[in-house]
Amino acid sequence: MKNSLCHRFKVKTFAAAALLAAFGMQSCQDENLVGQPTWLNNSIYGWLQEQGNYEYTLRLINDLNMASVLNQTGSKTLFAADDAAFEAFFKENGWNVKNYGQLSVAQKKMLLNSSMVNNAYLIELLSNVPGNPPQEGMCMRREVALSVYDSVARIVPEDMPQTKYWNKVRGRKDGVLLMRDNSSAPMIHLLPRFMKTNNITDGDLAKLTNGKSLSAAESWVNGIKVLAPTDITCKNGYVQKVEEVITPADNMAEIIHKHPVMSEWAKLLDLYSAPIYDAAATREYNRLYNTSDSVYVLRYFAKQANGGSNLQDPDNIQNQVPGYLEFDPEWNQYMYTNTYNKTLNYDCGAMLVPTNAALEKWWDGEGKALQDVYDSLVNVDINVLNKLINVNMITSFVDHVPSKFESITNDAKVSMGVKEEDVDSCFMGCNGVVYLTNKVFAPAAYRSVSFPALVRRNTTMGVVYWAIEQLGLDAYLNSMDTRYSLILPTNEAFLKYVDPCTYGKGTSTLYEFFWDTDRQNVGAYKYQYDMATGTILDPDNKETVYANSSSGKDNDAVMNRLSDIMENVIVVGDIEDGHTYYKTKGGGTIKVEGHGTDIKISGGLQIEQNAPLSVSTIYDQTENGNGKAYVIDDEILMTSRKSVYQTLTEHEEYSRFLELLSGGDPDSTDYNLLTSQIDDKYSCVDQNIRLFETYNYTVYVPTNKAIEELHEKGVLPYWEDFDNATDPDARYRIKNRIVNFLRYHIQDNSVYIGDGSESGVKYETAKLNPANRRFYSVTVDKEGNDGMTVTDNLGRTRRVVTTEGLYNNMCREYAFDTGKNTIYTSSYAVVHLIDGALMYDEEHMEKYE
Repeated sequence: MKNSLCHRFKVKTFAAAALLAAFGMQSCQDENLVGQPTWLNNSIYGWLQEQGNYEYTLRLINDLNMASVLNQTGSKTLFAADDAAFEAFFKENGWNVKNYGQLSVAQKKMLLNSSMVNNAYLIELLSNVPGNPPQEGMCMRREVALSVYDSVARIVPEDMPQTKYWNKVRGRKDGVLLMRDNSSAPMIHLLPRFMKTNNITDGDLAKLTNGKSLSAAESWVNGIKVLAPTDITCKNGYVQKVEEVITPADNMAEIIHKHPVMSEWAKLLDLYSAPIYDAAATREYNRLYNTSDSVYVLRYFAKQANGGSNLQDPDNIQNQVPGYLEFDPEWNQYMYTNTYNKTLNYDCGAMLVPTNAALEKWWDGEGKALQDVYDSLVNVDINVLNKLINVNMITSFVDHVPSKFESITNDAKVSMGVKEEDVDSCFMGCNGVVYLTNKVFAPAAYRSVSFPALVRRNTTMGVVYWAIEQLGLDAYLNSMDTRYSLILPTNEAFLKYVDPCTYGKGTSTLYEFFWDTDRQNVGAYKYQYDMATGTILDPDNKETVYANSSSGKDNDAVMNRLSDIMENVIVVGDIEDGHTYYKTKGGGTIKVEGHGTDIKISGGLQIEQNAPLSVSTIYDQTENGNGKAYVIDDEILMTSRKSVYQTLTEHEEYSRFLELLSGGDPDSTDYNLLTSQIDDKYSCVDQNIRLFETYNYTVYVPTNKAIEELHEKGVLPYWEDFDNATDPDARYRIKNRIVNFLRYHIQDNSVYIGDGSESGVKYETAKLNPANRRFYSVTVDKEGNDGMTVTDNLGRTRRVVTTEGLYNNMCREYAFDTGKNTIYTSSYAVVHLIDGALMYDEEHMEKYE
């Protein structure tokens, strides 16, 4: 009984200090303290000698002067391959080494040190993260005895990537010493306890080992299976037998570069790389090898990278690149950023990498839109390319093993639809797993209606795409669950934008937006402008402002105008479905006439000026994407500059309604529906309707005759009746009757003849029902482009008068922040003449007297 109890105790404690535990428990084996336990073997070195089939491993140990360490001292875990495994290794390996004698000192160091951990671990405990207490089943990576200086390779000019970032070392005929990373490559192990803790299934492990594994109960180290029996206990640690020779695990970037079927993807990664001089590495390398050479570290421009406190970048390359990868695939000890300060032990990354054949097929198929602008993938603008690369970079391996592929999302935060059959094979690296795929998983941005602007961001559509990104509209437009119509103004179109903040003034301001490629920023020239003649008053007198600058007020103004523009060039839906009017994302409305290449689009200002905009090109993304993009070159799509008040003043047929709207009680703002100043801070173009908020509305205007008839019947008073009345109760009844009448003729939502058919749709008005505290409604029936009727709460139906100029009149009312020179808010409205008045209850029909 003593022996078994002591053995169980040994299993739980030996990993912490194998040698100490062995000596401390000899009394359990022999009460007279003579000899050693039967389960305790010789030293690791002695055990290898006793077996008789580990001669290659012993030669490595002897050649590297490690015999004393593994024979007498230390606490190690050695993953040992027998001689048969080495013979198989010499027949086929990536080093082109045919026998032991051809191994260099560096290669010997890599073979021994990458298979040795500087602590004694049972397989059961190897998956624990050290701590107090240790975190059980959470470890999949740990550092080994390998040093970053065991092998520093020399890269020659012909092997250097053909980018400008390598030019500074390309002229060195003998090349330069290049560390693939200045952090050592850890061991990656998939062990039963870890896999159980993280819900990694038998099928997952089978896929990850390319069909070699039969069960998640097996143990794998650097992609090599650990053989039974495990945990061979020696005086100074453990020996774990492995099926094949363990070599240092490559990182993901190295895996991609070493496999010919991924060579095209490797070329794309190279576009983000640069050699960075490392002073600390240079000093240490020269000390170790008694040389005087410069050591560089390979860096990929990435959001998450191993910066290294001693890393010098005299050319400031890392701050000059226009695009960044999600993480550096060359960073051996990569670990995603998190709030729990986890180390490399817990997780690693992953990458989906298509075969060359899959990439070529995609380039000529779904990716063909890129060929309109670029002759090859390597010449694609890096800001465009990094969307493709990054969507295939997975920050967490544990969360995205094969059984969890559904959780791999794209840039629109929806599943990419990766299936196990899409992955041909897997390659386990020291910083992550490379999934070799037989298809290309493209970002949602490449299927979005905004894609034509993305690929032309540095040519003809820099302004609009910069605005899309800066305003966060790229994520909105990447949704594949919605159908969009996107009007894309070219840089040329952005040269004529009349500032709404100067509407109503004698002289307006014209913005000429432009894309500054060097600054990667949008700027604008500001001119004094005469809207009546359409001319710049003093072309030589211009002011230059930038969106991203320290100019404060000007910076706010540019971003504010761009935001307003973009809200009105996006339509949810298909603007070629046969209607005439379409509501924009911002709540405004555009008019669309014609179809195909003859299509013309107008905003409110274009309608007012009778100057519709022609569409020069249509990009159809509907088959694999989410809609169509319509390119306009003439000018920006602009909303109306007319308020409801101004629209009413321009038509005699609206005059009686205007008189009611313009009057009011001078002693109460509640009975004055128009205002020219929201408060001391916000001003208007002329007169705004107080009832409007940041929304869109319909104003129904009864004919002058209908209003006059109601007045003659004593049902609807005029404001002159209010002025003439002396009795307070009479004045109160009069102003209430007028204001309530007006409120009931204003409804939420802009509805147009020509924006589609609908039957029996109720819309709330601005008149509140005091009985139930809900707003009275009207019922609208639309007959496509042919007409519209409105039925009031008493069941009386009125028809919109379709006389030209008296219906579908677009309006927009602004509130400007004069201090910031920005559009504070606005509302949209449409005005229709109707052939009779709307009434909300029977009392409304009685004489007000």
